[in-house]
Amino acid sequence: MSPAAANAGAETVAAVSIPNHYAGIYPKEHIERAEHVEGFFELGPREVHPFHKPAMPSQEQLQNSLNSPVIVTPNPMVKQQEVNGRTDPTFELPINSGPMTINTSMFEGTLEVHLKGLPTSQKRVFEGKKRFFQIMCQGRFKRAVDADGLCMGQEFVKAGNVPPWVGEMVLTAAAKVFSSSTQVDIYAKLPYFMNPVLAACQMVNVALPGSEPSLTEATEDMRLFAPELADKTGGPLSPEKRRKWCDVPKHLAGKQFSTEHVYTFHIWQHLIDFSTYKLSVGGFVNLDLTHALNCQPLQLTCKDTHADEYMFSMLVWHERLLYADDTSAAAALAERLSRWGAGFRSLMTGGSSSSSSAGKK
Repeated sequence: MSPAAANAGAETVAAVSIPNHYAGIYPKEHIERAEHVEGFFELGPREVHPFHKPAMPSQEQLQNSLNSPVIVTPNPMVKQQEVNGRTDPTFELPINSGPMTINTSMFEGTLEVHLKGLPTSQKRVFEGKKRFFQIMCQGRFKRAVDADGLCMGQEFVKAGNVPPWVGEMVLTAAAKVFSSSTQVDIYAKLPYFMNPVLAACQMVNVALPGSEPSLTEATEDMRLFAPELADKTGGPLSPEKRRKWCDVPKHLAGKQFSTEHVYTFHIWQHLIDFSTYKLSVGGFVNLDLTHALNCQPLQLTCKDTHADEYMFSMLVWHERLLYADDTSAAAALAERLSRWGAGFRSLMTGGSSSSSSAGKK
């Protein structure tokens, strides 16, 4: 099953009417595909998709939040997700303040989220470090989960303000920072980029119940997961060597996260600054995501892509994403990237306009 297989309640589109906004951005063969979820092309640039709208904060809420101009909410696409015992999709999650409980259909434990650059950001978490966010998660799986199916990343419910090939290039470049086994498909029903957790996250600890470390002080140790993840002295491999080993698909094939252990994950990245909603990849790509994403929020998502089931998923909203006074910047971005994309594609293909997706798994 595709990592971005549609949510159970999603419907496909038999025929689509494409607004002028997307003319020249998406190739004809992409627009005519009926696999995308309903609303992918039909919604206007300033409309939030119905999948996300139940969680959409008002401008007043964003301005009055302790984390202004950002609010993090549960993702309404996850049908069974309780955070601190609440299922309300409008619940503003307590980021930068300590652990919260998380309970989904496949996982139960605690989760702590830190974002840099906000009024509540904790200096100790980010001082001297490049990272823009950090997630710490600890708990137990409710069923066995394929190790190569547990991924973190983004799913997209709306067409963006960039040509598909540009989006594919940017997402692939960003994802490769985490692992070489990245999965990217911007032509899928829910376009996505996903990275296997074990090949991407910075720290994983596996322990027996009762002997697990504290959430914040956990250190790398995956010896209970696989004997290959012990070094020559019997100690745990370093995170770098574990990521390299887990980035080889055949090493994870057939292995599972069990219900008998307590797992602790630490995840961080330095590509997206959520306080400004800007993406930077290697100094070569700098993109204002409020213009590119068309009112769809970024996610903090971990998902069993084999079962199409979420371990957890949060939406990160920004005031400029929803309530920008000037939409001309988004239109200018779309036009600029469209012209650039058409010229570059013509140069690379000798005039051919054909395009294809890459990175499918």
